[in-house]
Formats: sequence, structure tokens, C-alpha cells
Amino acid sequence: MKRIIITGIRGGSGSTTIAANLIQALELNEENVHVIDARSENLMRFHFAMDLSVQDGWAKRWLNGESWKNAAYMTPNSLSFIPYGGLTLEERLVFQQKLLSTSTGLLDIFPIQPELTNMWQIILLPIVHDLSESYDALLNSADMVLCVTKPDIQNYAYIQQNAIFRRFEALYKPYYLINGYQPQSDNSVDLSLVLKYELDKQCLPMFLHFDTAVPDACSQLSLVLNYAPHSQISQGINELAFWLLTHFSTKAIEGK
Repeated sequence: MKRIIITGIRGGSGSTTIAANLIQALELNEENVHVIDARSENLMRFHFAMDLSVQDGWAKRWLNGESWKNAAYMTPNSLSFIPYGGLTLEERLVFQQKLLSTSTGLLDIFPIQPELTNMWQIILLPIVHDLSESYDALLNSADMVLCVTKPDIQNYAYIQQNAIFRRFEALYKPYYLINGYQPQSDNSVDLSLVLKYELDKQCLPMFLHFDTAVPDACSQLSLVLNYAPHSQISQGINELAFWLLTHFSTKAIEGK
């Protein structure tokens, strides 16, 4: 099983959109894949036409002693999506207390399944600043940690100055994906080039463009790959999927 964990430098980086659409791109390449929303905001469902009245999710199931798999939701396009679920304030407190009592945090909930040799598992985690020790073992179990950043001064300053980010970078050696690139903006172009230079080999070779098709698709409760398959962002996500396929194929050949 290939486990890809996706997070973002800051809120609004686009990591939820990328995680949701990446499973569609991998499915189009005939890969077996599912995505888990591990953010308590429970917003990924906007991409999968999930009725907003439905509060079910893996967090609720786990509180009831069930497996996260029991919360799996099959989208109209036959994509496998596991929502976080809507917890009450009381349930959130119980959830945190129960999580703190586990030996390895979220890895106790989502253990590695080596028998699933042909499966891709994408897990969306909270932004870097909100990653507590409860996420450490899960992050260490990943085949790749992918951190999404935007080419703006706020994201750049966070990368340069924040101690929490420095810990995250040192522990997990993440790859970085630049999202929201705007070629008509000198500031966006300059910061993209600076980020690509400073992040060096850990920065993926593609830029994902800013595209108004993303909020339009989300408002229609649809993936942008379905809503606007020929948009720039859709092309970028397909390029990302192809890069991941090539990356892991190369590692398999090298025996890593």
C-alpha cells in the first residue's frame, strides 16, 4: 500500500482540493485508491456531493468502537471517500481524551495494511501548525509526506521563521507542492522561483495554477477534474498524479 499524507503550510493552501482531486486523477490511471479526511472541519465532502445533513464519519465510528472503514462513502463516480464526520463539542472532548490514551495516536486508528499491495491511500491532515504529537507515528508511516504551499509572502515567511515548521521539516523530510501560481503576477512568479530554489530537490517540478474553476466546482459539490477537465488546475493535478506514478515506479525498480 502506498500511503501519501497531504498537509498544508497554512489554511487556504489548497491541500483539501488537491487531495480530493488526486484520487480521481489516480483512478483515471486505473489505480485503486481511497482518501481519508482527517481534518475536523469535515470540508472535503464538498468535493464529493455528500449531503450536508450527513454527520457520519470515521471519527464518530471510532468513538463507538468501530473501524474507520465502516464510514466509507462511495461517490456517484465510484470514488472511495472516508469523511471525518461532524462531532459535537462534547464528542470532540471525548475524542481528544481517547486519542491521548492511545500508544501511537492516529496510527492506532489507521494502521499500515501491507496486504493491500495495489492500494493507494491518501490521508489529508491538518495544516503544519496544528500537527500535534498524536500525528507523529502516522506521519512516520507515510511513503510520502506532501506539503502544499502558496507562492505568497505569508507562506514564505512561515517557512523561513516558524519553529513548528522547522520541526516538521526535520522529522518528516516532506516534498513540497506549489499551488496557486499566477503567471500574470510578478510577485507570484518571483516567490514561486524563490521557493523552488530554496526547497530544492524536495520541491515537485510542477506548479499548480490559480484557477477560478476550483471554487466553481466546489459550489456544485463536484471535483474540478469532472467539472472542468480541461482547466489549468485539472491539467496540473493530472501531472501530479503522473509524477507520483513515475516516482514510485522508479523507487520500486531501485528496490527502495
